[in-house]
Amino acid sequence: MARKKVQLQWIMDDTARRTTYKKRVKGLMKKVKELSILCGIEACAVVYSPYDPQPEVWPSPMEAVRVIGEFKCRPENDQTKKRFTQENYIRQRVAKAKDQLVKQQKKNRRTEMENLMYQCQAGGKGLQDLNIKDSSDLMWSIDDRLKAVGQKMEYFHHPAPQPSGAAAPAAVPVAQKTPLEVALESLENQMLMDLTPRPTDSLVTVGYPGGQGMMLPGPYGHYEDPSFWGHPFFT
Repeated sequence: MARKKVQLQWIMDDTARRTTYKKRVKGLMKKVKELSILCGIEACAVVYSPYDPQPEVWPSPMEAVRVIGEFKCRPENDQTKKRFTQENYIRQRVAKAKDQLVKQQKKNRRTEMENLMYQCQAGGKGLQDLNIKDSSDLMWSIDDRLKAVGQKMEYFHHPAPQPSGAAAPAAVPVAQKTPLEVALESLENQMLMDLTPRPTDSLVTVGYPGGQGMMLPGPYGHYEDPSFWGHPFFT
């Protein structure tokens, strides 16, 4: 049975904390001893705690004083070359947490744009309601999707070369664009047209029941052409 992963946090219960200390300090002394024997190095360990009046020392107090004295006699550069302080540890943890936060924010933004793209395709949200940042990110998401689809199509249309002497594979018919590709391209074209400035005479007034109307961009005098309104998926 696998051991349960221990959470590195303060143990609230006094009895459990004391038990954990005794177990861990014993294991620490054992590891220092093994390291000294296996690698042939001089090492010592000194641990102070509120549970014992005297510190835990390995291998002995006199030997620990000798090892520490030899360490202090070394040049300053040798003493601080690989020193890992609490401040350095916290700085590393903070930097790592910031990197994770940035990655999660990008992931959340990607998911948000995918949901927005599906809402626009289903007619639940209009492109005129988007701000510049949302429009730019949505276009990037659509381009990324189209690029991924294009790479997959390229992979299937151009198989890996066969070794010499092997039978030539059957020709793969060129696949037509899928409805998803057509819808994404139409949505991207519509966004580009919405972001392009147009003169006043290119706006079309669309009437709705109740006497309300809305100005929509027209294709410079050719708004009567049905092809302007894009794929039937968006009409």
